[in-house]
Amino acid sequence: MDAATDGNYETLEIKNGGNIVSDFHYCRKKHLGMRYIIPPPYTRTLGPRFFLPASKPFRRGQKIRNIVAELMQKLPKYDHLKIRLDPSDDSAFAFSICGLQIRNEFTFRIPPDVTPCAVLEQCDQKTRNLIRSASQKLEVTQSSDIEDFIRMSLVDQSVSENRHDFTKMAKIFEACLRHDRACVISAYDEKKKQVSSSVLIWDEKNLYYWLSARDRSASIPGANMLLIWEALRLSAAKKLTFDFDSFASVGAAKMLASFGQPPVLRPHVIGASVRYEWERAANATLLSLRDYWKKVVA
Repeated sequence: MDAATDGNYETLEIKNGGNIVSDFHYCRKKHLGMRYIIPPPYTRTLGPRFFLPASKPFRRGQKIRNIVAELMQKLPKYDHLKIRLDPSDDSAFAFSICGLQIRNEFTFRIPPDVTPCAVLEQCDQKTRNLIRSASQKLEVTQSSDIEDFIRMSLVDQSVSENRHDFTKMAKIFEACLRHDRACVISAYDEKKKQVSSSVLIWDEKNLYYWLSARDRSASIPGANMLLIWEALRLSAAKKLTFDFDSFASVGAAKMLASFGQPPVLRPHVIGASVRYEWERAANATLLSLRDYWKKVVA
């Protein structure tokens, strides 16, 4: 959190009998008079943590509902709230009955007891062939230098088009690296030219395929597929769940689905004030009118 926010975050603790039973790290910002509580840049999941003793499912669910209700009462006022929950998080229902919306995005996960060989057999045949072909033509290296990825990202998208905050990205990467929980993997062709790069980070449970970039002019297909495969193998060696870490486009979603794994829900908790909803509706109307008049003029 320090690296992702430069230390500008707050922590809300929920106690029971003097013991902390939950905490929630969050960031606040203001924009055009609107108050936002949103995840920091480059963080994929960040919900409340629960420190509860083992109990029956009903009892645990009841405790989580009570904790979430208290958490929502204690949160500062906001116009827009967004919390991204991990797929294994069981608090989405508790947030929903507090009047918040639950929206789902998807990721793909491979548990540690599924071997890379089993995954390869489950892949679409084209994906399997691309991985095998690319592995014969490309060399994959592993490093602890985020510059390897940044260099590739600027090949993928020029400075004028690239929206990455490389300073923030590097801070998060270095924070993970200090705990030996990050690396960069890159693919090079026979001329030692870098054609693809990915950043991997992990915790005690999951390894995330965090960031990726490629040279779109490269002649050898399957570089990204090969890096995903190598990341999957590293995750298996560490006995961690491999998380493809969602996707940013329909094409990327179909590519990840070709690995043969079922999609996994990653819930988003959304809260909004009436003012925020009105402004969104007004902006949507203005955009529709703009597009309409563009067509009329054309």
